[in-house]
Amino acid sequence: MRTLSLALAILAAASLPVRADDRAAALVAGGLVVGKTDRIALAAEELYLSEQAVRIDYRFRNQTDADIETTITFPMPDITGDSEMLVSIPDPAHDNFLKLQAAVDGEPVEAQVEQRAFLMRSATPPVEITAELKALGIPLVPTTAATEAALRRLGERQRRDLIAAGILERQEHKDGTIADAPLWTLKSKFWRRQVFPAGREIAIRQSYVPSLGGLASLSYGAPTLDPAQKAHYAIRYCTDPTFERVAQALYRRASADGSRAFQAYERSLSHVITSGGDWAGPIGVFKLVVDKGDPATLVSFCGAEVKKTGPTTFEMIARDYVPKRDIDILLLKTKSGG
Repeated sequence: MRTLSLALAILAAASLPVRADDRAAALVAGGLVVGKTDRIALAAEELYLSEQAVRIDYRFRNQTDADIETTITFPMPDITGDSEMLVSIPDPAHDNFLKLQAAVDGEPVEAQVEQRAFLMRSATPPVEITAELKALGIPLVPTTAATEAALRRLGERQRRDLIAAGILERQEHKDGTIADAPLWTLKSKFWRRQVFPAGREIAIRQSYVPSLGGLASLSYGAPTLDPAQKAHYAIRYCTDPTFERVAQALYRRASADGSRAFQAYERSLSHVITSGGDWAGPIGVFKLVVDKGDPATLVSFCGAEVKKTGPTTFEMIARDYVPKRDIDILLLKTKSGG
């Protein structure tokens, strides 16, 4: 597949990048999963990706003369309690932390949620601790204020028992305060039973708010970017010399602005499309729309025969499509103002 990098933006006035911060990690989500079958085909899939929303429109066709009822799942990304990692979570206080919604033939549908907590250890199989956490009244999402409050309500002996079991880790912060950090990983999925009517198509829409990665300043385009980092960007986002030159110019103009009235920073967005494929044959027609949001934003991603369709939108259409890689999008953004 030929790849195309898109370096299509007009640079604004000079600016100074904000001070470098820790890179925020994204929770990478994907599309729905149908149980393995050679009786249901994916006639078409349209995938819209932006910072604000991800929408996936599917048209499934039952190729038989009998109704088929099966389970479809919407896997959610894992959430870890690692306190050293900054993670973007759109709605961390709720089970539906990516604000997932679904509709069938235009009608909203409800899905069941399954959430389980595990201790993930490199040398041993995962250990499920869902029941233990629920018995103590501790929410399963390890990153929420409600979980932190529930841990504070525990007695010291209970907390020490959880530390001994590897469920919590006692940490001392620079200001001298002590906190017990969750070490478990939450695994979630939404699922529902779905009937695929005999001999016809149904339309299923899935939408969610994406988790974004990024930096508070520019790394790509900086003179300090080492060859290994540069190669990583090229492999993951298909950055090319044209995109690099524009990014370098943005970095230089940003660095020249001592007033800090202009900011330049990175965002990244990813979506898993290789985890499906359990239906009959390839995707009949696959359409990808990437919306960078702001005409001044630089965007780079890997795709074949990508066309610019509007001030902020780019489109790729493929027939009989079999995804070979997931979608990763790099956005170099700017912001003016004091």
